[in-house]
Amino acid sequence: MCDQDAEINSHLFLHCKTTANLWNMFLCILGVSWVVPKTTKSMMGCWKEIGRRDSEEDWWELIPASIWWTLWWTLWKERNAIGFEDKNNNIQKIRMNCLGLLYFLCKQDMVGDIELFVDFIGKL
Repeated sequence: MCDQDAEINSHLFLHCKTTANLWNMFLCILGVSWVVPKTTKSMMGCWKEIGRRDSEEDWWELIPASIWWTLWWTLWKERNAIGFEDKNNNIQKIRMNCLGLLYFLCKQDMVGDIELFVDFIGKL
């Protein structure tokens, strides 16, 4: 996607500069600082703990899984758009696609609490 390295899964989903931009966006929202692991398997092991909060709000538990799925799906679609449609979106468009998909996933469990999602997006 960035043409800086071979397109292997760890580069595409963890280390590509477009991917790093999306990960940083979400990690900043969650207040997490870390070094991205070398492999996707290591990342999955680390990521499952990020959503744990001392809050009683259940919706926080779905955020990490939704971010994980949203980010990967957005990257996969972007990769295919570049490879098969010769279409290369800028980072703002990719971020908006990612956030739009996250909203779609989260609204199922946050019905009536749109303010929570707006606050979440406001932290960007």
